[in-house]
Formats: sequence, C-alpha cells, structure tokens
Amino acid sequence: MNERYTNRPFLRLIECLALDAIGELDDEQRATLEQMTPELSKLCEIDGTWQQIIAGQMQWGPDIGDAIREVWERNTQIAKELGTTLSVEEFATLFADANTSDPKE
Repeated sequence: MNERYTNRPFLRLIECLALDAIGELDDEQRATLEQMTPELSKLCEIDGTWQQIIAGQMQWGPDIGDAIREVWERNTQIAKELGTTLSVEEFATLFADANTSDPKE
C-alpha cells in the first residue's frame, strides 16, 4: 500500500469518489468498491452504495457528485489557462487532501 494511505485508508476512498464523479474510476477499482460495500456499510453504519456511504461518512449531501464535477471543470480550466494540465489522479489527490486533515498536524 502506498505510504500516503498508511493509517488513512479512507483517503483512497475519497479519491475514488472523486474519480467516479468525473467519470474516471476504472472498472477494476469500481468492482472492488462494489464488493467492499457490505463491509464498508457495517464499518460506517451507513446503508447505500459505496458512493453514498463515503459521502455520508464525510457528511456530504446527495449532490456531492455534481459539486465534484464543478470543481474538476473549474480546476482543469485554471490549469489550461496556466498552460498546464491537471491529471485525474492529481485532481483526486488534491480533492481528498482539501477535504481531510493530516493526523500528524
């Protein structure tokens, strides 16, 4: 496992939610998350899809997917104006970081 996720496995779930919202979550990751849904539901004590469970755990509303897409579109436009590109993985990482705190801080 990537060191980034040591003691913070939920961080990757937030990244996957962001990737899913912008249509960039790969089929293998999606299948894994769908298989994990019953266990995730038990751990978080939230019923629903894996997306609903993650959003619920973060106390986000049902429109979080739309909000993520808006942020993605805005940030890709900013990157373009700056003469660079923003990869989907970079975006997911930045989104997760912006919405969590590092336990070391």
